[in-house]
Amino acid sequence: MTPMKQFLSATAFLGLTLLLACGGGGGGSTPPPPPTAPAISAQPTDQSVQAGATATFSVTATGTAPLTYQWKKGGTAIAGATSASYTTPATVVGDSGSSFTVTVTNAAGSLTSSAAVLTVTPVATGLAYTDPTTGTYQLKKNGTLSNSTHLVLDLVGPAAATGTGVTAAFSADTTKVTWVNVAAADPANTFVQNGDAFTLGAAPQILKGKVTGNILQVTAAQKGTAAPVALNVPLLRVALDLKAAQGTGAITFTADSTKCQVVDGTGTISAITVTVGTLSAQ
Repeated sequence: MTPMKQFLSATAFLGLTLLLACGGGGGGSTPPPPPTAPAISAQPTDQSVQAGATATFSVTATGTAPLTYQWKKGGTAIAGATSASYTTPATVVGDSGSSFTVTVTNAAGSLTSSAAVLTVTPVATGLAYTDPTTGTYQLKKNGTLSNSTHLVLDLVGPAAATGTGVTAAFSADTTKVTWVNVAAADPANTFVQNGDAFTLGAAPQILKGKVTGNILQVTAAQKGTAAPVALNVPLLRVALDLKAAQGTGAITFTADSTKCQVVDGTGTISAITVTVGTLSAQ
């Protein structure tokens, strides 16, 4: 064998040896990495709804697919709740305080989320109003004209005071209540009725109501040179209705002292303080 043939033969033998040593030539492949256990990147969060509404809890998890989910309420598995989110049936007040968790599982293990708490608030069925106990000019409930969701309020002045007119402004949380006519038969957008004190005279009468945002501004006055009258009776009436699907609790309700005035017995316009009671949905 010539030296060249000996060299080529030795080179081929060495290459074959290295190929076999490295596992080549056998058609093998790199084994897959081991599965990654589940990890939760976004935990379920507390939910608050009104009775009758549904609540949705969700989770974001990572890990080797496939991932499976099982939601639990108070530690008990919920049938069919096997996705990354869970929506409750229509809630009742008795569901309030319930805790919800989800267990995420794959081939490498399982992990349970932190608990999310459900709060269910009752839906209000009426308005409650407590008359003020102090103040010279007071806004009081008219029990005869009010019903559970329609609250009529009378502005009443102090004993021994006389005058010929009054104006006032009130602010209410109009996400929960709305300013309305005192009576359904009143002309649209009237927002005020005369009380028992003033004689309005012939049209055009000084009886005005205007709503701007959450503020109601109203005026009632005698016309012309009518004599002053006693103010310790209802001077005017306004009304609020409860909006649908409201939760229970206090409702913000105030009088604007910068816009409340009376025309007294001498014809002088004077600022007055109107005291309102407490308003709530129940």
